[in-house]
Amino acid sequence: MPESYRQCIACHGEQGEGNTQLKSPALAGQSANYLNRQLLNFTNGLRGRHEKDVLGMQMVAISKQLDLNTEVPQITTFLAALPSPTIEHQVTGDLKNGDRYYQARCGACHGGQAQGNPSMNSPKLSGQSIDYLRRQMINFSTGIRGTHSDDKLGRQMAMMSKTSSGKELEDIFYYISTQK
Repeated sequence: MPESYRQCIACHGEQGEGNTQLKSPALAGQSANYLNRQLLNFTNGLRGRHEKDVLGMQMVAISKQLDLNTEVPQITTFLAALPSPTIEHQVTGDLKNGDRYYQARCGACHGGQAQGNPSMNSPKLSGQSIDYLRRQMINFSTGIRGTHSDDKLGRQMAMMSKTSSGKELEDIFYYISTQK
């Protein structure tokens, strides 16, 4: 474990498993490129700028303490090599509809089993807290996240977040929760 990751343990866990009580996402098993980009987005103000994004603002302060050339690559390589956590989800839905909606709206970028797609710069969704995913969809759809003009991928996700809501979105979350 890189020494610089020790400050991350309180929120993201020793093995990058996240902490649902603190609303911190799982980082283990995400691609190093995705994690690098997110830390850079926090550092450069592309993410965590909105007044309602309190957790994002915390990450801005933390990311600015990291050396982008040495510590960030060490942390992200470490996290990418860890196995994704197994999370017990308390969600229900229609799996068939969730699969269908997911494949139509999400699968091309995030992979058919929510495994992520590094070639599309898309994160892994499986193994993530559904509460975290739900909050990010709200943040994207309400303009809390994905609005900076230099955040092309965030703007794309903000647009896509508006294509599903209600039961359809809950069925998508249910589908994601069944993927390993």
